[in-house]
Amino acid sequence: MLKLNIVGRRRPGTLLQEHRHHIREVHGELVREYIDTDPDHAPKRYVQNAVIDGTYRGSVSSDDPFRYNRDFITQVWVEDFAALERSRNTYFYQNRLRDDEGQFVDQDTVIFLPCNERQISMVDGASLPEFKLFVLFQRADGIEAKAFGAVWADVASATATNAIRHVQNDVMPARGADRMPADAIDEFWFENESDARAHATNWTSRIESSLVAEGLAVPHSIVVLIAREDSVHAGAVAP
Repeated sequence: MLKLNIVGRRRPGTLLQEHRHHIREVHGELVREYIDTDPDHAPKRYVQNAVIDGTYRGSVSSDDPFRYNRDFITQVWVEDFAALERSRNTYFYQNRLRDDEGQFVDQDTVIFLPCNERQISMVDGASLPEFKLFVLFQRADGIEAKAFGAVWADVASATATNAIRHVQNDVMPARGADRMPADAIDEFWFENESDARAHATNWTSRIESSLVAEGLAVPHSIVVLIAREDSVHAGAVAP
């Protein structure tokens, strides 16, 4: 199953409240209609994450999209890249969804991060709370993805946390891209915002000491985003 993370900013000139209303009450409902009317082509699962705080990179590179702050992370699950392409070529997407995206998204800075998701931990029998922590960073040049993933997972297993769930997302390289803006995404669920904030500091420190210091991750590439999750369509791929 392909998990697409769409990390974006609100459309220039709009208030955050306006953006929040449109992405959920207008666009989110259009996606629900798409799922109801064309389940064969629509996303299998669709989640919106409203970013309430976060960091951004102090990058001098003008083409680094993470040198800007972020307002949302939308997550879409489809069978594979071919299914994603078919979904984007349907009449509903082309005539109802695509044009609406420009009403709330800064299209010039949106980031698409297709991923494979690996669950690290999950509290048995727990329901997922709404507060989430995302930690995104880059793998160092020349480091093999499989070896990196093994060390990254080992760091997680050795780090105490009160997260209800933790998954690691291996970012898949985009066609024709020399470098992805992030290669790794940690995703944690917490009962409250303060726990998410506390773990942001703890986990960032672990990444710095265990991956950056060992030459496995790029220095100063870490981006932290704290969000509230809204599972617009839980679908068949629910945790």
